[in-house]
Amino acid sequence: MQNRESNKALNIASLAALIAALALSTPLAERFIAAIWQWYKFSGYSGAGHITLSLKTGLLFSGLLAATFGSALWFNQLAKHRTATRARSLSFLAMWISVTVLAAYWLLGMSNLNVWRA
Repeated sequence: MQNRESNKALNIASLAALIAALALSTPLAERFIAAIWQWYKFSGYSGAGHITLSLKTGLLFSGLLAATFGSALWFNQLAKHRTATRARSLSFLAMWISVTVLAAYWLLGMSNLNVWRA
């Protein structure tokens, strides 16, 4: 009975990590849409439109994503040892989303569509 309850708690924790990863993808989606709009709006002009990203906010954002990834990795390892397949798949998806969002943020930051602000 205790194993069943602990697997349920692990499922809930893995789902929470997935929700956190999805929530952290929202600011990236907003900045990506803004970058596409600026590119579309100013395409063909000599001074193309840019978005701005803050380096300090980017570091905080990266830290939150790293914490989400770390907790999802921990839940994934626990689920692997307890053979909790649902928790394992949810935490793996949370890890995948965290890494993808982090890479996309910094790629957007390095693109010519961005101007860094202090």
